[in-house]
Amino acid sequence: NGSLPIPDGLIRPAENPFYNKIDNGEWTYQHRIINYSYVLSLHIMKSFGVEIIGFSHEYGFDCIPEIKLPILQQTSSTSWAMDLRLLLPLSLVVFFVGLVVWAWYGWNGRHHVNDASESKKQLATQQHDRVQRLLLLLTFFAWLATLFPIAGFLKVGTFVADRLVVASTFGTCIFAGRLIALLLTTDDGDDSSDDEHRPTLAIRPKTIIKHTILLYLLTNHLAKQTHNRSSEWMDEFSLMTSSLKSCPRSIKSNLEASKLYSGLVPQMFDLDKALALIGNAQSIDPTYCDVHMQYAHVYFQQEKLISFEEELVEALLCRFTMGQAMTNWNRYWQVMLSGGDSVANGRYTKYMQRLQGEIKKAEKADAMKAKKDSGRDEILY
Repeated sequence: NGSLPIPDGLIRPAENPFYNKIDNGEWTYQHRIINYSYVLSLHIMKSFGVEIIGFSHEYGFDCIPEIKLPILQQTSSTSWAMDLRLLLPLSLVVFFVGLVVWAWYGWNGRHHVNDASESKKQLATQQHDRVQRLLLLLTFFAWLATLFPIAGFLKVGTFVADRLVVASTFGTCIFAGRLIALLLTTDDGDDSSDDEHRPTLAIRPKTIIKHTILLYLLTNHLAKQTHNRSSEWMDEFSLMTSSLKSCPRSIKSNLEASKLYSGLVPQMFDLDKALALIGNAQSIDPTYCDVHMQYAHVYFQQEKLISFEEELVEALLCRFTMGQAMTNWNRYWQVMLSGGDSVANGRYTKYMQRLQGEIKKAEKADAMKAKKDSGRDEILY
């Protein structure tokens, strides 16, 4: 009924570049399935500490370019190429199929036993182990179900989010814990033993040392990764630097990085650098209207008042910055008009005429949209 997806006006390519491709006629459902299968695969790999793209607090716009169809693209008259990113979801599908097979059959096949009682005991053990494996598999798939919001079935503002798949997630803890238990309680030096459930004390010291080293390397890798990423989130400059390194074409990262140089971090104050970063963001997507508020902020500090006024008007026309822009607008013109300057008054009148004209256009567009929606509802109901 359309009540679950977020309205289009609240999502932009800066946050989720794929959300409206079908509505705009740019994609078919096949395009959407292929591209979101890659996005879903990125989350699965992140949950196990494997970074395919790199760390970024924003993955919007062209950080993750779309996978185009057909899959095989002709690069010249004699050569063809395929987007290698497709290998990631395909590999995970093969992995999941392998998990299902493992959950049912296990690692070892059934050995023939002549004794009836031993055969019955072996069958009972195999059934018990199969139930355990199937329960683990269902737990794993239940965790995968938590990734439903970013699987592409609904329109949401979230695109790629580390918070959904950090190393402390339920799924990771369950399966990492199970893997550690198997490593510490299995002796891989004696595969010929008939006793599959030999006690931990019977494991040879060599096996214990080898498994302990593997466990140390794994936990050390995750600990370093967690420490480094936590440190980046505690420092704005490190966070923006890592984001721009992973996603140089991220609009929001460029815009937010410019704020560091425009006064947010006093020791980094550099208005020319701030303007360059704002320009990068605007060149990536000219419709991203948030840049005008930041332009106005920089121009005011440079005392370029005419440019400041023009950008502030654009910020007022942007639904995402109009609140802050209105506060600055009222304060600025209260001071400018108090001196009775006729030139300033003329500029103010010109700006107000433009704003009123844009408001009338928006009201007319909203009325036409409401009429169209009501007509559609009458047809449906």
